[in-house]
Parts: sequence; C-alpha cells; structure tokens
Amino acid sequence: MRTFFWFIPSICVFLGILLLSTAFSVPIQVEGISSLDKLEHAFAYLVLVLSLLFGFWKSGLLSVKVWVWIFFATSIYGVSLEFVQYALFPNRYFEWLDALANVCGVILGSLVFRIFMK
Repeated sequence: MRTFFWFIPSICVFLGILLLSTAFSVPIQVEGISSLDKLEHAFAYLVLVLSLLFGFWKSGLLSVKVWVWIFFATSIYGVSLEFVQYALFPNRYFEWLDALANVCGVILGSLVFRIFMK
C-alpha cells in the first residue's frame, strides 16, 4: 500500500490528460499553430513522466528498464490520444505537432529527472 501512495500523482496527471484531451476538450476555432497550445502539451507530458519516475524512484522500483518502459509508454499514450481525439470526437483533429509536443515533453521530463538525480 505504501508503494501505491507514490503513484497517486501519476494517476491524477494521467486521468487529467485523458479528460482534458477527450471529454472536456473544446475544439479550437482559430486556424494556424498556437505555440502556447504546444507548450501546454509538452508541459503535461513532462509532469506525467516526472511523476511516474518519481513514483518508481521513491518505491525503489526504478531501473533503466523501467525508465525505458516509461519513456515509450508515455510517448505512445501521447500519440494515441491524438488518434482517439480524431476517431471518437467530432470537430477534433489529429495533429502531428501536438503528438510531437507530447513526445518532447516526455523527453524533457526524462532529462529533467536525470539532471536532478545527479
């Protein structure tokens, strides 16, 4: 039960991203690329990765293999949610730049965690 405690923030961030990307999403009516939108995507996935890595670290389960798994799982999650938005929600579009921003957030989160762990 103590191990689970460290993953509560990760679960909250995971669910928050899911809800904001799907059920609570409001399609943007403005044409073009919003850099703020891409920063929000990157920040959300940075926080997700940091919370997961921290949870595994505090529970004593963090290893290189787990780190790699987290990296790929969160990247796939970020790209998959773009497909889900397109397939299941009217007036929503798949955006490669959003997917790229999600993956950039994963990379940045991993780098930030590594820097602070040294």
